[in-house]
Formats: sequence, C-alpha cells, structure tokens
Amino acid sequence: MPELPEVETIKRSLKPKILGKIIDRIEILSAKNFIGNKNEILKQKIIDVKRFGKILVIYLFNKKCLNFHLKLTGQILYAKNIDQATFKEMIPFTKTNKMPANTTRVIIKFSDHSSLFFNDLRKFGWIKITNQPLIPKGIDVLSNNFSPSLLKKLTAKTKKPIKLLLMDQDLITGIGNIYANEALFLAKIHPLTPSNQLSEKQIEKLFLSILKAVKQGIEDRGSSGADEAFILPDGSKGEHQKNFLVYQREGKPCRVCQTPIKRIKQGGRSSFFCPKCQKL
Repeated sequence: MPELPEVETIKRSLKPKILGKIIDRIEILSAKNFIGNKNEILKQKIIDVKRFGKILVIYLFNKKCLNFHLKLTGQILYAKNIDQATFKEMIPFTKTNKMPANTTRVIIKFSDHSSLFFNDLRKFGWIKITNQPLIPKGIDVLSNNFSPSLLKKLTAKTKKPIKLLLMDQDLITGIGNIYANEALFLAKIHPLTPSNQLSEKQIEKLFLSILKAVKQGIEDRGSSGADEAFILPDGSKGEHQKNFLVYQREGKPCRVCQTPIKRIKQGGRSSFFCPKCQKL
C-alpha cells in the first residue's frame, strides 16, 4: 500500500504536470472507483495539488476537490497524449506499457489531450468529488502538530503494541507497514512493545526515527517493494526498497549487527525486526 512518502512523491511529480490544466472528459470504467457526479468538475481548471496523509487532493477552480486514495494497488499515471499513452516500462499488474490497461478504472482527459489514468488491480482505491478536501482524522507525521509530546500522549493511553499504534490512521496518518518497521528499527524498539511501556527517551528517539524514515523514503522517491505496486506517474519505480533496513528482509543479516532479521505477524501484517537490536 502506498504510504506517505509514496503519495508525497506522486504529488511532487504530478503537480507541475497538471497545474493549470482543464478537465475535458472523464471516462469511468469502474463505477465502484469513482464517487460523485463527474459533470460537476468538467471544464474546470486545476489550481492546486496537495497531500493529506495518504490522500492526494486536486483542487479545482469551482472549489470542488478531487480526492484520490490508492489503498493497496492504486496507481496514477500521466500521459502527455492520450492517443500515445505508452510508457518506458511495463506497468505492474497489466503486462503492458500502454494505457488504458485491464486495471484502468478511471481516465481523466484534459483539454490539451493529456490525461490521467487511475489504475487499481483490486478496486479498493477510489476517487471522490467533494466540496472540501478529505483530511484524515489522524495527525500527519510531516505536520507541525506531530511532536514528541503528541506521541507521548498517544502511547500513554494504551497497551497496544507500538507497531499497531503507529499504523492507526485515526491517531497518526501517513505511516503504514513499511515505515513503521523501519522507524522502530531506527529507534531500537521491538514491534511488540506495549505502547505505554515506552520511556520518555524512547519516545523522543521514536519521533526522530519516524521523521528520518519517512523523509528518507521521500528522498528515494518512494518504495516499490516486492509486489512493485507503487510506481510514479511516469511509470518509473521508486528506489527506497534498495535501502530497506528490516522491511522484507527476513533471514538477511541486520545491517548493524549481522543477526538474521525475523518476521512475525501483527494485526494481519508482517513485522520485521532484528532480535538483537530490538529486544523486547
């Protein structure tokens, strides 16, 4: 699932490409993936593109918002010419480098013949038209509201394992399985550690580790992990998977102490950790 660094990477890549463009037509190939009346946004100019947690928001001149959530397998691709929408690399899940493909659910066509293709293999992702941007309930980890004091307040309230707390989007938004694993390794905290047992020093270190992991992910233009679901709007892959510390490295030596990385299940997701660096 694309997390904050991946969505931020898409935003930074997409914004200069579509800013000022006018939506000419919208082709909805899967009604499940598009919510709202498309006629409300036709002939409207794009005036801004922002990110809130894992949600990408396109602002339109008539004050409507086009909200994108990629969920597990969503992709946003941009083509300069809809009649020649061919990409340099094969697009994951499609077995082709041409759009539209078998996973394309929505096509947004602009007046200059460029276009956006919203792909989603599993159809969990969505595009929603709203009057206001859809802002997640949790605190965005790159916002000024995310702080050691906030993290301390959240952890003090529950015995929930810290890994699961970090992934609770109603509390903190933007962190998913990749960056929760990476941040906990950097902070030397075992993923099963009860949240309310963290010391003030550990909380401070975890706060800094979260920022470090997320910012490194952005610098590397996102993570295209084992399933390679995440791609940028030009079809290229992210690079952060080359720098994973523990995520998807089960059995491989810890980059710090050479101890084999272990994997356990938490909340239906895999947690990766070094049993020596991250003692429970």
